[in-house]
Order: sequence, then C-alpha cells, then structure tokens
Amino acid sequence: MKQPPGILLITLFCALSLPLSAVETEMTLQKKAYCNRWADRFMSIKDGHNYKENKISAAKFPMYVDLCLENYIELRNMYKKKSQSK
Repeated sequence: MKQPPGILLITLFCALSLPLSAVETEMTLQKKAYCNRWADRFMSIKDGHNYKENKISAAKFPMYVDLCLENYIELRNMYKKKSQSK
C-alpha cells in the first residue's frame, strides 16, 4: 500500500528536527554557564569577593545572569573586540 507523501514529509521533518534541538539545548547550557561565570566575576568586582554573604548582593546575582542571557551576543562581541585590540 502506498503511503501519502504528507506522512513521509512529517516523518522526515521529525527525524531532522531532533538533532537540532539537541544542539540548541547544548548551546543554551553553554550560554547559562558563561553567564553564571560572567555574573560571578561582575559581582565580585562590583561588591567584593564575599558578595554571596551579603543578602542584597546575592539577590542581585540572578538579575545579572538574566541580563547576560538577554545580551549574550553583544557581550561576546564586545569582549572579542576588546581582546583583539590589545
């Protein structure tokens, strides 16, 4: 029995989209790790190395991680330009 071409297209689309989602998940994890490190360095410079002990400073940490995630590409480009100019 011959299958309609729509089923073949849907099957092909599903098979090809799985690896893309895995790559996207890996990139998201890399971005989160980068932003956690960036926020930690930023808060250490801004509020001192013991910023985690200060409740107000510690509460700001997730805000800076989110800020980094929102502006990830711009931050990476800025640091790349900065390292090339040295």
